[in-house]
Formats: sequence, structure tokens, C-alpha cells
Amino acid sequence: MLGLQLTKEQEQTILSVIKNYKGNAPKLEGAIGALVIGSNYGWRVLKIIHSPATYKNYESILNIKFQDVCPERTELSKKSFGLAIADKLKSFWSVATGKKSIKNKLHIDDAKAIQRQVKESGVE
Repeated sequence: MLGLQLTKEQEQTILSVIKNYKGNAPKLEGAIGALVIGSNYGWRVLKIIHSPATYKNYESILNIKFQDVCPERTELSKKSFGLAIADKLKSFWSVATGKKSIKNKLHIDDAKAIQRQVKESGVE
């Protein structure tokens, strides 16, 4: 089921952040969006699609750790090209930290298309 899987305490923390936030509105919006994506796709997808600085900034804005409130992976994780390639390379952290560059790592598609793209990418 899609949605935010938050405890009442986590929900109240986030609502408090929204109510009391001072700063750049698009950054708050981005952080909330990341939480929605992380709740539905998993924190590993967030690590792949955001720079380490952005990931930490969003956690700071929301006063959370994505790993504490988001699943590691979900069924939707299979739609992430970047995560699929990182898995194929067996180097998630190298991709997540930017040590290994992956073209189109931000791309999300249906799981079958992603697997086809991974095969076509020539990654060994």
C-alpha cells in the first residue's frame, strides 16, 4: 500500500517542522517530497537519487533519519535504474556517495523496463 508509514510521534514531529519552519520553502518542499518517495521506494533509492549533502540537509530539515522512518527497499525499489545498476555492480555505497558515476541513475520506470535497461547497459 502506498503512503507514509509513520508513527504518530514521527507524524507529529514532521507536522511541527512544517508549522515552525523558517527558510527556503522549496527546500522544505523537497525534504517532504523525499520523505514521501523514501516511504514508498525505500531509503536506498533516496541515497541514489540525492547527493550526500542534499540527503543530510533533508534529514536536518525534517529532524529525522530516513533510515529510521523509511524501509530499506520496497516493491517500488525495482523501478529505480540507479539502484538496479548499483546492485548489479555490487557497489551501492560507491554509487550513493558519487564515487561511481551512473548515467541516468535518477531514472524511474516500470520494473521490466529497468531490468531491460540494466541488461542493455553492458554493466558486467
